[in-house]
Amino acid sequence: MDQPIGASAEDAQSAFLDPDFYRSLGELPDISAPEVRSFSAGPDIARIELGYRFAGELNGPARMILDPEKLTWSQVTEVDLATRRSTVRMVPDNYAGLLSFQGWYELNDVGEQQCSQHFEADLRAHIPFLGPLAERAIAGSIRQNLAGTAHLIERFVAAHPHLAEPHPAHPRRARPASPPTNSPRTASPRAASPRAASPRAASPRAASPRPARPRPAADGPTS
Repeated sequence: MDQPIGASAEDAQSAFLDPDFYRSLGELPDISAPEVRSFSAGPDIARIELGYRFAGELNGPARMILDPEKLTWSQVTEVDLATRRSTVRMVPDNYAGLLSFQGWYELNDVGEQQCSQHFEADLRAHIPFLGPLAERAIAGSIRQNLAGTAHLIERFVAAHPHLAEPHPAHPRRARPASPPTNSPRTASPRAASPRAASPRAASPRAASPRPARPRPAADGPTS
């Protein structure tokens, strides 16, 4: 699947890595707003685990096999921050033997404030007789949700115009790089030694020895 998004790839990735963004996903059909179960970010890799609950209606055959109250799962996403490539796994909390899903996506700029989410995945429903039907239904929901998520990304980015800029709470900036040696921070009076920065240390009085005063001869005149 290739899903266009009306935002730069950098801004779209920043939204995908902002826990606040996921509160809006409750607007998508058939799923609840996800719970952020865990989040971690380093200089190169970020990982986010979301908890989902099915909120739609099951058809007759599905209700014979599945309990809607048990249709919950984790979505585990690991992001390569440099390449903007993410791997995705869906892990059912129940019915682990009935469904498997794993895939990946990339965010690529295609124009000014426009990117494309290229998504590939392998979906398997291990249900006798109903497996292919379930796979087609789930695949259709995924396509629909990708389009809906793209719209929510665009809205979130528009509401946060400085989303990709460094910010203490931004996941991708959780471990900022060390400042360069010539930055104002390293040149500040607190960072430098007070003695090294003091004019007194460089004064001639401190740098040269004190001249010796002549001593009068023991038997000569004192003037």
